[in-house]
Amino acid sequence: MRPINGKRVVLGGIVAALIVNALEGVFGFLMRAEWEAALQSLGVSMKPGPAAFLPIVWSFVIGILTIWLYAAIRSRYGPGPKTAIRTALAVWCFSTVTFAFAIGSIGLFPARLVRLMTVWSLVEVMIATTVGAWIYREEDFPAIS
Repeated sequence: MRPINGKRVVLGGIVAALIVNALEGVFGFLMRAEWEAALQSLGVSMKPGPAAFLPIVWSFVIGILTIWLYAAIRSRYGPGPKTAIRTALAVWCFSTVTFAFAIGSIGLFPARLVRLMTVWSLVEVMIATTVGAWIYREEDFPAIS
C-alpha cells in the first residue's frame, strides 16, 4: 500500500473548500431573506464581525480532512467517483446532519430552512469531494525538465 500523498490531499482539499464556499455563497444569496428573518428572531444581525472569516477557514480544514479520508479509504474501495461519494456521505453525516439534528431538535431555526440547508449541503459536499478526489493522486506528476 502506498503512502498518502499529503501535497495532493492539501491541493484537493483546498479546491473542495473553494467549491463549498462558492456554493454556500449561492445558498446564502438565495436564502438571504429567510436567514435574516431567522437570525432577527434570535436577536442576531447579519453584520459581519471580526470572526466572520472563521467558517471559511474551517471549511478549508474540513476540505483537507475530507480528501484525506478519501485517500485513506480508496485502498479498500478503489479510486474514483464511487469512493468519493462514499466519502462525501460520511463527511456530510458527521458534519451537516449532526448539526441539523442539533439545531433542529431545539427549534433554533425554522425547520424548512434546516431541511433546505441539509439538502443543499449534501449536493455541495458531493460535488466538492468528487472534484477534490479527482485531483488526488498517490504520486505527484513528474517534474518538467
